[in-house]
Amino acid sequence: MDATTGIVTIVILLLAFVVSVLSTVAVRARRLPIILRQHPAYGSLSQWTSEALEADRPMHFSFGGASLGATTPLTLANAETFTLLADRATYGIQTPLMTMSDSATLPLGYDVLRRAYRRRGRVDEFQLGAVQWYPDGARSLAFAAALTGIAADRRVSSHLLLGSYGSEVALILDAAARRGQKTIAASDQLEGQAVAFGMSDAPLIGEEMFAGPAYLGGGASQVGSVVALDILRISLILVLGALTLYQLFTSGSLNALLEGAR
Repeated sequence: MDATTGIVTIVILLLAFVVSVLSTVAVRARRLPIILRQHPAYGSLSQWTSEALEADRPMHFSFGGASLGATTPLTLANAETFTLLADRATYGIQTPLMTMSDSATLPLGYDVLRRAYRRRGRVDEFQLGAVQWYPDGARSLAFAAALTGIAADRRVSSHLLLGSYGSEVALILDAAARRGQKTIAASDQLEGQAVAFGMSDAPLIGEEMFAGPAYLGGGASQVGSVVALDILRISLILVLGALTLYQLFTSGSLNALLEGAR
């Protein structure tokens, strides 16, 4: 990395940090809550949780191949999303099902469900067998095959697959669709994300996985992070647009285009 790239990277990181802090402070200072833009996937999850409780069927949460390593921020963000949903799902008799294909994520899965039951004062009803690990790998067909079996054997109400998946996620989504089970899936792998977008009941793309806690929990820091993300996204678009116009005016390309149009 050269000096210029390093300086630009530091400036971007500092800008992101400052915007995030200011957004959180602004959200806490407001008397009225900030209304986030509507999101089909997160908007559906509350209803799906209610349907699972009424049908006395468990919800299924899965990290896929996400781990506490290269994908730690994504894994922790999804863990918070799963925790907020598990808080609601633990009103029922059925314990939500948690799966993963990286053994390092196994303790985190236990913590997610245990915290949800502890908040309800029902920690003695937590079932250790609700957290399950299956063989790992970037294209783990064994993991996908196990989850297709879960779709049938556990009579799952809905699936929330957030983490790291390859094209094998199509097997899981197809099995769920054939049994009328609703699904939301997103992946940090391009192949898995493409399959998830085409086969899920509601789309969830890229950094939208980090917005789950804000939509489901509504804490000031969580909402502030989503506001900061939108501000940075808009700022990036404006900067790129300004640089493009500057390049057109200084290089003479705009004049050449106008002359060509004549």
